[in-house]
Order: sequence, then structure tokens, then C-alpha cells
Amino acid sequence: MVLVKNSTVSFMLQIELHKDDAGVLYKIQEMLGVGNIKFHKSRDSVLFYVARFEDIVEVILPIFEQFPLQTTKYLDFKSFKEAINIKLNYKKRDTLTKTDLKKINNLKASMNSLRSISDKELDILKKRINIDPSWLIGFVEGEGTFGYKHLVPYFQIGQHEKNYFVLKAIELFLLDLSKQSNSFMEVAPGARTELFTIHYALNNRTGVYSMTVVGIDSLYKYIVPFFSSMPFSTRKSIDFYYWVISVKMHKLGYYYLPEGKKIALQISMSTNKYRLTSFKGNQVSLPSEESISKLFSGPAPFDVNKGKSHFELVREFTISKGGRKGFIVHIYDLSKEVKELPGSPFSTYGAGHKVIGLRAGSRVIGRYIDTGKVYKDRYIFSSVAP
Repeated sequence: MVLVKNSTVSFMLQIELHKDDAGVLYKIQEMLGVGNIKFHKSRDSVLFYVARFEDIVEVILPIFEQFPLQTTKYLDFKSFKEAINIKLNYKKRDTLTKTDLKKINNLKASMNSLRSISDKELDILKKRINIDPSWLIGFVEGEGTFGYKHLVPYFQIGQHEKNYFVLKAIELFLLDLSKQSNSFMEVAPGARTELFTIHYALNNRTGVYSMTVVGIDSLYKYIVPFFSSMPFSTRKSIDFYYWVISVKMHKLGYYYLPEGKKIALQISMSTNKYRLTSFKGNQVSLPSEESISKLFSGPAPFDVNKGKSHFELVREFTISKGGRKGFIVHIYDLSKEVKELPGSPFSTYGAGHKVIGLRAGSRVIGRYIDTGKVYKDRYIFSSVAP
């Protein structure tokens, strides 16, 4: 950050995190030996900042010169450093000329959210980008999500569209994990697994691209072991720990048991934004280690040694249990803890609607079932083989 007021120029480095991760910023402050910590109650965040000019020149600049940034922030850093050099020269002259001030104002006006990227700059960024494991884990802690859609796990990274090239570089890195499979967890010899399926979606309002990795086989075989081998610094480690449990439940078939579905619901409703102390809704407790151990101690519903894909195993299991025959709905009450309603599963949506005080012909369950969304801050609806 470059601050210009009249003929005075000051500089600041800022890192802002959710208040639950304040410990990370205190650790950074301790390691660097500079900077201050400030809490923002209105934003539920905590800010680490370095404003002393000498600390920026002697401590901060060398770090980013030794460990170059990968995204368009690299260009911001170059502008930041250029403005600092102008001030360093100004100290020698004791005069900040109008030309110097104009240069610094122009640099400030081209940084961060105000920056537009030329084709030449984009080409430079693409050529110099280098994704390595240590960089990626730090990037994911800030920009990644170990999430769920319809209770099915996915891995996602979001970036502004001007950093789309970074997402494509990360995609290549992830695809390359398959060539290093001997270093990671293996499925049965000869077993077929899904290839990575990677989707991109652009939010036209925010200009943010989301890169989403799906496919239980590839998540289990590559993403889980890779991130399990890397150290997390923030509380995203909690999200990842329970996300791994969810991936394993899907891979081995435990998810398709009633007790597995209950644990999956608890995980999806108590991690990511739901685990934050600032979350305003009803907080659901994480599943107990005892319930998880008990689930995995039973025989796995899927035989992964068959050499079949996860999709094929799900289809076999569902058909064998008659899952294509009706419209079964399980209803869970989250008002105090996750509890399945008496009489659940219901053989029709109508029966389920009546139990929660709706008319039989309501469309609520049809809209909410298997989405992981909570109806009236209380009920979750899910399908499971009878």
C-alpha cells in the first residue's frame, strides 16, 4: 500500500485474516520481528501491518525479492518497490519534486484492484510462474475451499479473472500428480480411476473465476494424499481433516449408510464458514471421533479391489438396494444437534412435508433434498437407499 498526502509519502504492508486465524499473524510478527496487530470487530478480522519505512526496506522487500510473488501481485510489488526507491532518493536530496510525486501517484493508481494487465505483462507473468508444493499450500490456505455440493466433496480455488493464468498453471500441477502416483496413496493394482474433472466458472458480477476439481477417485488418490503431506498453518486444517473423512466415506461407500449420511451432514454443516466464530446461524457440532471410528470399523460397503470406478460401484450399490424405485427422504432436525426425525425415512415427499407442518403437495423437499441447504434454519433433507 502506498499512501500519498500532500508532499508526504508513506508505505504499508498489510495482511488481513479472519479473527479465528489471528495466531498465524502473531507467528508472522514473531518471525519477522517487525509490524503490529490490529483487530477489526466490524469485519471480524485481524490485521498485521508494517508501516515503519526502515522495516519495509530492510525486512519486507528482501523477502519478496527472495520469494517472488506468482500472481499479478508480482507487478504490484514491482510498482511498490519503484515508489520506495523514489522515496529513498528523495531522502538523499531532502526534496520530493513534483515530478517524483506525480510518478508515485501514477504508480499508486496502477496497483492492486486498480491495475489493468497488458498483453506484454501477462506474457511475462505466464513465463515466470512456477507452482511448487510449498507455494501451493499457502495459496490454498488463503484462496482454496475443501467444500461440498449435495454433500459430495470437491476442491476449489478462486481467483480474479486477471489471474486466470494462475489457475491454469495450478491445473497443470494437479494433473501432473498422476505421474507421481508412486509417491502417494495407491488404489488396488489395475483398478480404474476417474481422471481429474476440472470445471471453470466465472462470476460476472465479481469477475472471479472458480476452478473446481471433482471426482471421488481422483480426489481420494491424488488430492487427499498430496495435501496430507503438506503442513497447514491456518484453521483450514480443520476443514481439510473432515473433508478427507468425507472423501473416504464416499470412496469406500460408508456415505451410503444412514449413519454415514448423518456424519456427512454434520461435517458439511460444521466446517468452512459454519465453523467460524462469526457465523450467525445455528452451529452444528462436529461428529465425534467415536462415531467416525465406529462407522469405519464396520465392513466397507464398496469393494474397491474390484477395479471398478466409484461411479460404477455407486450404481451397483444403489440398484442392489432398490434405490431407483421410489422417492425416499430422510429428514434431519438441526435445532439442537443433528437428529433424524421419528418416522424417517419417509416413503413419499408428501409424508415428509406433513411431519414438518407443510401441506403434502409442497415443493420444499424437492428443492432442498441433497443440496446440503438448511430449510428454515432447522431441517436438512437427503435421499438414501432404503
